[in-house]
Amino acid sequence: MSKETKWVICSTCDINCGLLVTVEDGKVKSIKKNPDHPLTPNSICIKGANANKYITHPDRLTHALKRVGERGSGQWEQISTKQALDEIADKMKKLIAEDGPETIGSTYGWSSNAGAASRRFMNLLGSPNWTWTGYVCLANSTVPSKATYGFWQFPDFHNTKCIVLLGHAPGPQRWTAEYLWIKDALDRGAKLIVTDPRRNSYSDQADIFLQVKPATDSAYLLAWINVIIYEDLYDKEFVKKWTVGFEQLTERVKDYTPEWASEITGAPADKIRESARMYATTGPAVIPWGAVPDHHANSTQTLRALTILRSITGNLDVPGGELLMGYHPEISSDDEFELNERLSPEQRKKQLGVDRFKLLSWETLEKTGPAMEKVWGKKYSNQVSGGAMAHPASMWEAMKTGKPYRMRALISQCNNTLNSYPNTTHVYEGLMNLDLLVVMDLIKSPTAQLADYILPATHWLERPNLFNYWDWIPVYQGGEQAVEAPGECLHDWMLWRELGVRLGQEKDWPWESMEEAYDERLKPAGLTWEKLSTQVRASAPEITFKKYEQTGFGTPSGKVELYSSIFEELGYDPMPSWVEPPESHARKPELAKTHPLTFFTGMRENYWFHSFGLGRSTKELRSREPDPRMQIHPDTAYELDLSDGDWAWVESTSGKRIKLRSWLSNDTAPDVVRVPHGWWYPETTGSEEPGAALSSLWKSADAVILHDSDEYCDKEQGNFQLRGLACKVYKVEDGTEGTSYIA
Repeated sequence: MSKETKWVICSTCDINCGLLVTVEDGKVKSIKKNPDHPLTPNSICIKGANANKYITHPDRLTHALKRVGERGSGQWEQISTKQALDEIADKMKKLIAEDGPETIGSTYGWSSNAGAASRRFMNLLGSPNWTWTGYVCLANSTVPSKATYGFWQFPDFHNTKCIVLLGHAPGPQRWTAEYLWIKDALDRGAKLIVTDPRRNSYSDQADIFLQVKPATDSAYLLAWINVIIYEDLYDKEFVKKWTVGFEQLTERVKDYTPEWASEITGAPADKIRESARMYATTGPAVIPWGAVPDHHANSTQTLRALTILRSITGNLDVPGGELLMGYHPEISSDDEFELNERLSPEQRKKQLGVDRFKLLSWETLEKTGPAMEKVWGKKYSNQVSGGAMAHPASMWEAMKTGKPYRMRALISQCNNTLNSYPNTTHVYEGLMNLDLLVVMDLIKSPTAQLADYILPATHWLERPNLFNYWDWIPVYQGGEQAVEAPGECLHDWMLWRELGVRLGQEKDWPWESMEEAYDERLKPAGLTWEKLSTQVRASAPEITFKKYEQTGFGTPSGKVELYSSIFEELGYDPMPSWVEPPESHARKPELAKTHPLTFFTGMRENYWFHSFGLGRSTKELRSREPDPRMQIHPDTAYELDLSDGDWAWVESTSGKRIKLRSWLSNDTAPDVVRVPHGWWYPETTGSEEPGAALSSLWKSADAVILHDSDEYCDKEQGNFQLRGLACKVYKVEDGTEGTSYIA
């Protein structure tokens, strides 16, 4: 009997904790936290701890499937993975010959570690229509930071004295590593400011808690800037020497007072003022990333307000503040591996959505490139894949209508596309009109059920990993492969290599394995992937601070651009401003009569991440959250004749509705409803019961009731409005009972 312990990186969610996996005779016997991991010591959640249940689940895909009936009919033929790849490549060649490479699109999700490989493939193919779920959160945060100070910041939790959480609540079962970092900081005495539409797990321990209305974040952030400037709390030396546009900023925020923000947010003016003072004077301080600012039609300017707050308080690149860490000097970055320079200028212009949403375009990547290259050594600084991305809703429209040109194929990798982007109807109509839909996943997701080919993916326990948070930080860690994948599962990275070779890219894919490619990237540092993952564990340059004093900032001016020259060149407002959400009752008072409540979505449960089908199929997790729950205030529920646990409809202004269980809670405001994210019912797959189509996707998925038209998109980046939308709630009266987990 052979027994060994592997250092593995969990990729269930985007925090990527390091775990210890015990393997006996090729099978996983235990998954435990790793107390010696250099980045995420002692971090594990229920999702990672139960990962072996996913890879051995009876619903796990292990062989390629080819559709033989009508799309969505559930009729499949099992074929070899090689045959599937051969046929997919042949079909792609035909489509490209007829309509050009831009007719091929791709999207991938968090559980894949092949983002750089997928973009490399698409760049070499000649298609600009690459996107991923980072468009909805995380990746779209990076560009405002790069435009303001030339890199994306990383919070120094270990030395900070003040933490601001904007609707962001890491916990023991979600984003566990960050939860532990925050806990250590609070135990050391760091101050805590929390803002959220509902009371969360941090509200009671916060020094200041602002319970704000959904989608009003930019209002109180602008008020913070007002207080910090007009009460003389800003870092005068830094502002004078290292910023441009302070005078214009001072004028811009003149009327954005705490009293003004209080009317919009519902938070008391004195607490808005007090929190601004605490953030400015208790530093060094951090405002760690959270998804909330990404989910607004005013997302970009909200993110700009955050970058400005970090800057004028002197919290950039200082111990305990927001670190600008740059790249590893000896290890090739994801950005370099993507070969962005190989996509021609002519093809870049064909990126879907570029006519409206320029900030996530190749044009912007070219504008940020020269200054960032001067400081950081990389022209195409595409951190967290947050550079040029095709606008998802524009992709569905091109599939559906052929405008501005026909998109005929999509490769969806570890991304339940129907459930990952707003307006499921629009996504569905687009996918149904494709000539070729390829889905690579662990389970037959709703999106996979529409595919022409389903490819079986590897799980993170079954593949090697080289990880540095997508070029967010210069710390590279190696993750071992714990066990072999079953059947003919294909490593995510190898999908793109194998398709590339079949499509004439063989010279640019010289490696026979992921490990060989990793070795080439690590070679200048004197490392191999095996040495990094089994001995060194992590490689990082020495952390230094205030690097801008030698290099300047990676912006056109070399300074922090409070007044952004890049935004101005693109035709956008160069300074942040308040924009009323598209469906606020202040903007559309008539909605109060028909849709009197406000809902927000995007919330992840403790027990799964995004749509996570295998988690919802696993008894150990599903039994803890059998049904999707809508959080609603008891007083509101009483008026609607809802008791705790009753099924209720949540209907948006789209006219669509979803069914959720009522969860009565005083933590939410009386006029606010919290809707869970990503629900579908794997146990109904293949059922012919009414409403069971696509694993009952239409029943409870938040994306069903969300909008994706331009009115509901951030005008600079195209981010979608997922929070602060109008709805009505009413009881399910037909006696229909929800679908609970069946063991």
